[in-house]
Amino acid sequence: MWWRWLRQRDTWTWIVIAVVVRGALFGVFLRGHGLHSAWYGWGAETGDTPGYFEPIDSFLAGHAYRPDYRMPGYGLPYLLFRLKTTEQGAGSAIILLQALLSLASVVVLARCAKLLRAPRWAQYATCLVYAGFARVVVYDAYWFTESFCTSAMIFGTHGWLAHRRTGSRAALLWGGAWLAWAVFLRPVQLVWMLPLALALLVNASSRWKDRALAFMLFLLPFAFADGWWTRRNAIMHHEFAPLSRGVVMPELLSSPMYPLMRFLQATGGNYIHWDPSAHIRWFNMREGPLGRQGPRIDKDVVMPAFALCEHITADSLRDWAADMRRWSDSTTTGEERIALFRKMNARSDRFVQCYRSDKPWQYQVGARWRLTRLFFGLAGSGPLHKPRTSGAWYPIVIDAADALMHWGVVLGGLLAASLNVFRRRRERLMALISVVTLIGVFIIPWVLRLCEGRYLVPMYPWLLLLFVIGVARIPFARARAAVA
Repeated sequence: MWWRWLRQRDTWTWIVIAVVVRGALFGVFLRGHGLHSAWYGWGAETGDTPGYFEPIDSFLAGHAYRPDYRMPGYGLPYLLFRLKTTEQGAGSAIILLQALLSLASVVVLARCAKLLRAPRWAQYATCLVYAGFARVVVYDAYWFTESFCTSAMIFGTHGWLAHRRTGSRAALLWGGAWLAWAVFLRPVQLVWMLPLALALLVNASSRWKDRALAFMLFLLPFAFADGWWTRRNAIMHHEFAPLSRGVVMPELLSSPMYPLMRFLQATGGNYIHWDPSAHIRWFNMREGPLGRQGPRIDKDVVMPAFALCEHITADSLRDWAADMRRWSDSTTTGEERIALFRKMNARSDRFVQCYRSDKPWQYQVGARWRLTRLFFGLAGSGPLHKPRTSGAWYPIVIDAADALMHWGVVLGGLLAASLNVFRRRRERLMALISVVTLIGVFIIPWVLRLCEGRYLVPMYPWLLLLFVIGVARIPFARARAAVA
């Protein structure tokens, strides 16, 4: 399969587009974000970065893989590099590997368009736009799971599509391995993998034995890896934990930031403390789980008035903000902080229950709608360029193109996906990709009640693909393509 690609002119053209466009963007972002003496070498470090790498360093030091609230998907390549080099060398190698897989993913996404029978111009449009999608490329320079996860989903889905078009079992096993890694990187991507697996089982165009074999081959890599992980958790913790053992960092669980998050998630507020306009900052939480007073500057921070109801008054929210200020005060004793933490935990539980009872429509619908708006508005993602590069011309161009691509792909992709689902005579593969894309997008704000914009990154390729193919299927576009 792969060697046949290399004999095709389109493949080499796509490679050139990926190298020139995405390679240039990666260089811009690595220079602007990732060459500033981070502990792990050349890359951009965040508060989540140690949580990916420290468990591996602990394991190599002769201790267990701890803390182990995350699945070891991101730590696996780091482990392989650490066997040969230092923390800094392994971290820099991770960034290089992310960039290489990202370049390859541009070409493979164009191949996915071809497998979905998009016209040739649509394949090239997919390749060019995705190569220049700055909101995706920036994560190639960060120690986050988004880059690896997005690439792995593209490779894995391509294997699944190749099997559906050609019947190749090798492609199916290959695709299943990539998607298994995507789940180990971000467990929520299980909602992408399982529908594709079930589609193999109900494929009426093949015999039952062939369907069962395809289903098992596709899930075999994940079953093997997750079986090992589940067994390990059962031995270590005496519990059944087939995926991650938690959804929040341990330091967050013991911080009053977590009760605030739960309350704002229930009411539809912005809980991302580093966002200068987040509602959580009104409660005097600006510097993360430790709650230390710092230099973060607020921007138009207001009380979450939508959270008020019969049993939640403005005065009660002011009391909560005052308690948070006392907890963060350096003169507050340890015993006082413990008492304040317990008080805020109990208040959060009580307020969430009151909101559900007093405003059931707002809790079930309004809050999810507000979280969705924050999610699509890329809450917490921040600007693509840091202020020190504001004097150059290219950040303005890149940021403007990024905003245009983001809203065009999101709105166009969601519209195309919805039309594919409800169209009477729809093509089955397009319908299935549309369904899993809609699930993958809306599970974040609707089910998990999360609004951080970076969680949208793995869905960008599929929204783009659906948008471009949707445009290609407009009668006017088909007529012009036929004339050309």
